[in-house]
Amino acid sequence: MQTAAISYRVVDFLKQHAPFHGIEEPDLLALVSRGRVKFHEIDEFLCWQNTIYAPLLFVIQQGSVSVWEEVAGKELLRDIRGPGDMIGLERFLGSQAYPYSAKTNGDVVVYAVQAADFEPLLAKYPHVARYVEAHLTAGAIYGGTSRAGVHEMFVVELARHPEPLSCGPDCTVAEAARIMRGANASAVAVMQDNVIRGVLTAGGVVSWVADGGRQSQTVKEIMSPAPAAVGPASFVTDCVLAMSQSRSSVVALTADGTLNGGLLRLLSAEDLQPAFGDNPAAILDEISHASGLEVLRVVHLRARSFMRAHLLEPSSVDWLSAFGNRLNILIVKRLAELAGNAGQQWCWCFWGAAGRCELLTAVEPEIALICQHESDAGDGSRALERLRADLAECGYLPYETPDWSGMPLCTTEAEWKDRFAQWIHQPVTSGMYEARPLFDLRPAFGNEDSWRELARFLREAIAAEPAFQLILANDCLSALPPLTFFQDAVIEESGERAESLALAQRAIRPVVEVARVFGLTSGNILGSSTLERLDLVRSQEPENEKIFREASQNLRVLLYLQARSGLRHDNSGDELQPSQLSRFDRQALKSGFRSIHNLLEFTVHQLLGGAR
Repeated sequence: MQTAAISYRVVDFLKQHAPFHGIEEPDLLALVSRGRVKFHEIDEFLCWQNTIYAPLLFVIQQGSVSVWEEVAGKELLRDIRGPGDMIGLERFLGSQAYPYSAKTNGDVVVYAVQAADFEPLLAKYPHVARYVEAHLTAGAIYGGTSRAGVHEMFVVELARHPEPLSCGPDCTVAEAARIMRGANASAVAVMQDNVIRGVLTAGGVVSWVADGGRQSQTVKEIMSPAPAAVGPASFVTDCVLAMSQSRSSVVALTADGTLNGGLLRLLSAEDLQPAFGDNPAAILDEISHASGLEVLRVVHLRARSFMRAHLLEPSSVDWLSAFGNRLNILIVKRLAELAGNAGQQWCWCFWGAAGRCELLTAVEPEIALICQHESDAGDGSRALERLRADLAECGYLPYETPDWSGMPLCTTEAEWKDRFAQWIHQPVTSGMYEARPLFDLRPAFGNEDSWRELARFLREAIAAEPAFQLILANDCLSALPPLTFFQDAVIEESGERAESLALAQRAIRPVVEVARVFGLTSGNILGSSTLERLDLVRSQEPENEKIFREASQNLRVLLYLQARSGLRHDNSGDELQPSQLSRFDRQALKSGFRSIHNLLEFTVHQLLGGAR
């Protein structure tokens, strides 16, 4: 066969695999022009660990190659690579020698191209550079999307009015209304001594008219409380969450992000809508005023569609997690109100993924109640049962109930203390292993005093029982990530194959468990997310900052893939099918698996003294 024909056949093969699929054909032809086809029999080595890189970069065309690493005199299997995978990419990440040995598992055909010819493609094609970098960090491969997410847009980009709209508290309502009409605005800030004292909205004026307001009536008599304030460096998404938290339709943009920092703009939900397409602030507001279950169901499904549209990359996980948490709180609270249960002096709490603000799919939030009196426990349990049924009517999926032997999730503060005390002092006999998600208990709404007292109690109890942290640390090793992907299967270190990846159990859970352990050692017991716990230990372990930074990046990737699958297929996203994952996704996950192993090994040496 003529050489030119061989080159085109090689190019046709490369086009089927990342990152070559996005490279222009002339560049691919130039890449393979100095390459050659090589055949290897079983048990031949393509490279040896710690040897200087050969000038060639290998692309597997046929067969499979095992990647091995020698650690403390032991040969450990690290990966299995097949058609389209490459050997030797680490040279472009600063490595001076092969970090592994690569051995053929049978007859293997590789395309060997000059590494010097591949290197210019990193600068010309950003997706190629991201693909290479993903061999080092899990999140790199998702960077540089063509569409910027709203979580990257500063609020000042949407400020419509060139001058801040304001009036004094003694201004008449009629005068304030004329200010709003002249600027075509829906709100005006009420200022006194350069401090925002309140806000008057168009809706407030309408209510004033409907109530027979007098011409001489002043703004201070009918204004709403001061809105939340944000600074110029705030993102649009920060404004949405601030509006929802303050139950206001506006947010104040000030020079320093405080109410006395100098008003720059008063922004409404309508001002923010161009950034989103839909209006997230309006979605959250409609939930609080929903008249029944059917209305809540429609708004809930609209919110999930909104989240799916804006889940662009792992960096969007932070704000969408906060939005999803706010969504869940408002729906649960409104359902409790509609059922006549919100007036009780109970503390409604989230636990598990919901308690960690890591619930992005439509799975119902895990809920527990802390009540004041034992006589309230029965009513609370019935309220929870009613709530779960109502959540299902609103389109939520049931969560997987842990095996707690029927332990009620509504009881008194004293009973909750007794339970946690047993878990801490007798972790084995009390079944603490299954109850670990309750150590993520966080208040959603209601009387939070009992939760704060419970948090104080836990800090003291855990501080007095140092062995408890060691037991939790050891439990982190109960679920290890798999080795790799090969073809459309998940490969375990034992060589066993699985048809799906248990993402929540095998990848997300180990990171969550480690972060919880280090949170406990820092006195950060209840009410924190995994990312907050990892950030805390990063600040306390500057010499190991890289491990926890990579763990945070990896968790965002895992939550992104879970949410992407769950929102697309209307399920939990806890199980992923390899056949539905792109090569980019698989590489990100494989890098994530390594990050998890590094995190677990650090935990073992740091807390368990290296004993496994």
